[in-house]
Amino acid sequence: MAVELEIKLRRTGGVGPNAKWDWSLVDAAGTVVKKGSAWGEEAKVFATARKARDKLKQD
Repeated sequence: MAVELEIKLRRTGGVGPNAKWDWSLVDAAGTVVKKGSAWGEEAKVFATARKARDKLKQD
């Protein structure tokens, strides 16, 4: 059975294309499975986290 991971984003500085974001993939129990950071607009950072989540699903 596959575990669905939730994507959580948190802006840690900057604004717009210069914003820094921390993202994490969290399971149903609230445990962080993977985390990372990225620069840019929120939608771009969300896409980065989604790609990481999809890659974990494949493994």
